[in-house]
Amino acid sequence: MLPTVGHDTAISSTQALFLTRLTRLLQRKREWRGRGPSASRRLRLIHKAIFSTYCDCLEVGVGVRARELIEYARTAD
Repeated sequence: MLPTVGHDTAISSTQALFLTRLTRLLQRKREWRGRGPSASRRLRLIHKAIFSTYCDCLEVGVGVRARELIEYARTAD
């Protein structure tokens, strides 16, 4: 389970939506990674969705938090 990135500043509901979506996609990536070659297509789609959601996070101003979530997911694996 990925942690909620704690910061002192409040975030909008739109920002929370994209951060939650990113967290969920990172969890799905972790779930599907160990399933072998049959999961490669699904993982490719998950990677594209992670990138797209990361770009959305940048657009709405929570890029730093998004990078922290991605970095945590990398080190937790």
